[in-house]
Amino acid sequence: MKKMIAAAALLLTMPLVAFGSSFSEGKNYTQLPATFQKSEKPTLTEVYSVYCGHCYKWEQGMIQTVKKKMADKKVGFKQAHIAFVADYGDKISKALLAAEKTGEKKAVKEALFSALQEDKIGDWKSDDQFFATLAKAGLTREEFQKGVSSSDTQKTFKLWEAYEDAVTSTPSFIVNGKYVVKMDSLESFDQFYALIDYLLVQP
Repeated sequence: MKKMIAAAALLLTMPLVAFGSSFSEGKNYTQLPATFQKSEKPTLTEVYSVYCGHCYKWEQGMIQTVKKKMADKKVGFKQAHIAFVADYGDKISKALLAAEKTGEKKAVKEALFSALQEDKIGDWKSDDQFFATLAKAGLTREEFQKGVSSSDTQKTFKLWEAYEDAVTSTPSFIVNGKYVVKMDSLESFDQFYALIDYLLVQP
């Protein structure tokens, strides 16, 4: 599995202090390859993995605050799951997409996180075990198959796959579908939000 750096975990312990800084490409953010399209509307995307312990901490804590702050700014918030090289990574991504159609995404995401981060299963040993986890969260195997067969699900899944080669750690935050925040360059949550504001108005 690709290295999942601890920069996000460091941010979780940082105080909310005023921080003035001039941001620069390469130091504070990078750009996704030209194959990625800039979003038409202001958007913040969290790229995460249920295999990532730091992502779990964000999900349990700060991500709700991030969502609220983006909503207050009228900035759309999205989440994209990436597989890295985990055996069930792709199936997890597809399950989350299928669950979004049935209204069970929150429950499915919580069940997947719980299995890996709380129960410490390591990974699922069989499809039967994997689909049993989904079923407990309200997503049947039939709903999974129906969901992943739709064209819009397949399109989103391809985008999520593309993120795997474009980001080096999780969680990563992408502004307007173009700019990737360098989490290890930040010293506070204030700076995190200030950088997002800066990137939202970049061309």
